Amino acid sequence: MKEFDNNMNWYKGNIHTHTKLSDGAVSPEQCIHIYKEKGYDFICITDHRKFYPDAKKDDFLVIGGSEFHINDFDERRAYHIVGLGIDREIYTDDTFSPQRIIDEVNRQHGLAILAHPSWSLLTHDDLISLRNYIGIEIWNSVSDAYSGRGLSIDYLDVLASKGVFKLAFAVDDTHFYQRDLGGGYIMVNSPDLNRKSILDAIKKGRFYCSQGPEIKQINIENGILNVETSPVKKISFMTGLFFCSDRIYMDEDGETLTKASYEIKPDDAFVRVECTDEHGKRAWSQIIRC
Repeated sequence: MKEFDNNMNWYKGNIHTHTKLSDGAVSPEQCIHIYKEKGYDFICITDHRKFYPDAKKDDFLVIGGSEFHINDFDERRAYHIVGLGIDREIYTDDTFSPQRIIDEVNRQHGLAILAHPSWSLLTHDDLISLRNYIGIEIWNSVSDAYSGRGLSIDYLDVLASKGVFKLAFAVDDTHFYQRDLGGGYIMVNSPDLNRKSILDAIKKGRFYCSQGPEIKQINIENGILNVETSPVKKISFMTGLFFCSDRIYMDEDGETLTKASYEIKPDDAFVRVECTDEHGKRAWSQIIRC
């Protein structure tokens, strides 16, 4: 079973981006130009409580979206929720619960994604208590560059170990268009570049997250998970087991790798692939349920 369709195309996208419509440094038009020049195929402009609609021009796709937020400074807990692919503006204010926001995004046929949980100081139980959101930002460039809390991959694993499976997203959450630009993105395996195809592929988990490395294919055959990548220094097969001596692959002589295999164990409820290149840049697959 192959995770990706070799007959389909790959499209690079950032689904969390801010402009001068809220607290970003550039206009929507400048944002689109910047990401297009950096080789992206699509973005979602997600200004705070502001809706930006779909658009397509010169083979560059903008998917409508918004970001909704609740900042609880007394309990030091924030809920930021990206509404990807919503149809129109959704009104929210500080009285809305995070679950109500997620429900509103779903009513508008959008995908609710929980943003930067590490930056937000959320607990794993906070995430488990919410329902009907599709995924978690496991990498957020602006949170890393300006707050030091960009990585949230542990939330994905802890939730999966408790039977709660979510999609993983890497994003920029661009505000300043400096250190927070181009640090995390998703690569979507889709037949073509339009709103429906991209959103359908995302819903099905037919994409991976990256800071640079490529995950070219993942194949499961006879209980063996095989992965093909661009040249990397380390390939890790992360599971719900506490200890597993054969899930980290590194060449003893320091040479790069482009493939690795992992024998799925009887107690593995899930496996995901993580690879790291010589510059420390990583790529993450979706969780594969065993």
